[in-house]
Amino acid sequence: MGFFNYLFSFDGRINRAKMWAFILVGIVFELIFAIALQMTLGFGALFDVMQSKTTWSAAVAATPSFFPVMAGLYVIFMYVYLSIVTKRLHDRDKSVWWLLVFILLPAVCQIPFLLHLPEFLANLSEAMKAAAEHRPPPEPPQDPIATIGNGIASIIGLWAFVELYILKGTEGTNRFGPDPLAGR
Repeated sequence: MGFFNYLFSFDGRINRAKMWAFILVGIVFELIFAIALQMTLGFGALFDVMQSKTTWSAAVAATPSFFPVMAGLYVIFMYVYLSIVTKRLHDRDKSVWWLLVFILLPAVCQIPFLLHLPEFLANLSEAMKAAAEHRPPPEPPQDPIATIGNGIASIIGLWAFVELYILKGTEGTNRFGPDPLAGR
């Protein structure tokens, strides 16, 4: 399997080692790229927003090219990620429909939390101020539905992690292609 097929094709199978390699290389690349973008585009405004020194609208206005660049890169990364995960699911003899369970279902479970995100960010900002002033942080907002949703998403995420990164693939040829470890 060539490098282009590894990143952009949804056909075939990959073993655990290639899945781990994608994640580890991706993390390093993401860190280097994020630092470079922040330095070149001046996105230090995020910290100003978190410390209530500026607003989101002012931060976006100050760095208009940051969000389109990041959105484009995010779309490319998600395509590659979905292609890699699909091939790993194929190695486990699972169809692409398992993406709905491993990716979409946790996202849906996070909706109650996302509805309270502004409140969470305000609380985080207050907690940072409290830490700087050496006083106790405020009580975090409590929403039982968001907590349950986060718990369900975490359990599904753990299940997905075990399936994709820990468990061995199907030995021999399966309905998605030959064993990537055949002949080793």
